[in-house]
Amino acid sequence: MSKARGLASCRVALRRALQHKNVFLGPCLRRQAATSARHRSLLHEDIEAMDAVMLGRAARRDLAEGYLVEERWQRYAARAVQLVNGLSFSETARLAAAFSTARVRDFDLYTQFSSRTMHCLRDPGLNSAGSKIQAVDLRRLALAFGRVRSFDSQLMEALVPFIEENVEDFRPRDLARIADAYARMPVQSPELFALVADALPAYLYDLEPTELAGLCRSFAQAAIYCAELVDALCMEVRKRLRSFGAHECLIFLEGLSHLHAGLSEELQRRDTDTIGAVAEQLVRVLSTLGASELIRAFGAFVRLDHYEPQLMHHRLVPSLGLKLNQLQQSGPSGAAFTQLAELLHSLSLLPAQSHASAELATASITALLRGGLPRSRPEPGAVALAVAALVQLGQEDEELLRLLCSAVIPASGQQASTWGATRARGNLPDMLALASYEELIQLRQAFGLCSSATVVAARNALDGELTARETAEPLQGS
Repeated sequence: MSKARGLASCRVALRRALQHKNVFLGPCLRRQAATSARHRSLLHEDIEAMDAVMLGRAARRDLAEGYLVEERWQRYAARAVQLVNGLSFSETARLAAAFSTARVRDFDLYTQFSSRTMHCLRDPGLNSAGSKIQAVDLRRLALAFGRVRSFDSQLMEALVPFIEENVEDFRPRDLARIADAYARMPVQSPELFALVADALPAYLYDLEPTELAGLCRSFAQAAIYCAELVDALCMEVRKRLRSFGAHECLIFLEGLSHLHAGLSEELQRRDTDTIGAVAEQLVRVLSTLGASELIRAFGAFVRLDHYEPQLMHHRLVPSLGLKLNQLQQSGPSGAAFTQLAELLHSLSLLPAQSHASAELATASITALLRGGLPRSRPEPGAVALAVAALVQLGQEDEELLRLLCSAVIPASGQQASTWGATRARGNLPDMLALASYEELIQLRQAFGLCSSATVVAARNALDGELTARETAEPLQGS
């Protein structure tokens, strides 16, 4: 009985507390809603009257509330361009961070931000906080330009000495995220990655699983290898593998596989224990992966020379067979074509084929034929991979070879004897016109492996284009 009375009194007390809370919170919530409504109804004239501080505050509030109406952000961008020449380093960093988070695509805006930042770096007095540039602003700028991939390579290189000078003010995860941002850009920054590789091994315990996997990927994308960092990464990943989901496992494996692929013979690593442990964790969550992710995982294990039969033939291959049709649910696309070509290439590199892998290869060929060439120009590398894989698998399907050749030879089907005339008329097919010299070499090598008469026209077309480019190079030099 006393217990029941106690429970009843607790319920009464809780009810009174909630009523008391509503008395005070109700007006606050109503005021907050009214303020938000007034903010959303900002007029064009209101934005035009904002200074840098007010503009940054308004942009951050919109981000916090998820208010990403394009018209509003275009007005913010126009006002930012008007104010940019008077911004401090910190204000520029804050605004760049806000616009990049909102995914505003405005090349002129980021060019203006880059130019202003360079002015502030050359003249530290322009920074409102004095001559000292803050680590938080360096992080904001690096992440902002990495996020939108709109950058000034001179600026990104100029930031590195300041990051090095302030390295003790960065949290470990800040350095990991900055490395990720730089890895997304075609900016050669070995000094930055050397700095990160030197600073982070002792603090990897402070990174989340996503950040650990991303760090491995960053160094792979930048093609920079540090044995001490990779050793520490592998050890930390093994320790905390239970907290890794499918996404983290996949990113880590891809990064490690690309690092392995880029190492010289003298530096080759054996990370068998780490790869095996990550593979076991990935198998536990394999059902959460779609076809695209499964293809990436399969390719990563092939690059790592990890051909454990139970994993490859009894888990990954059957899963891929069940989900392969996901790639073409939205119709022919460049991504689906490339992924199928990569899968076929990975299957061709298996040291031994099983019945399941042979069936998957046949299904991949059928899917390529059913999908046809993508509406956009197919990637030359994907065409080369598919041709080489057919030869390696011993399945030189004539219909698929004709399809792949149609991506290379002129639309009107001219043979090599009329190729020069085709060039003169400007009737050059997209792939041969736009492919780099290295891509043309890759295509020529792949078609050179094939003995079918179907590919003769494509080989001749490639030979003609390579000869024309090699002949043109001395003329351009003179």
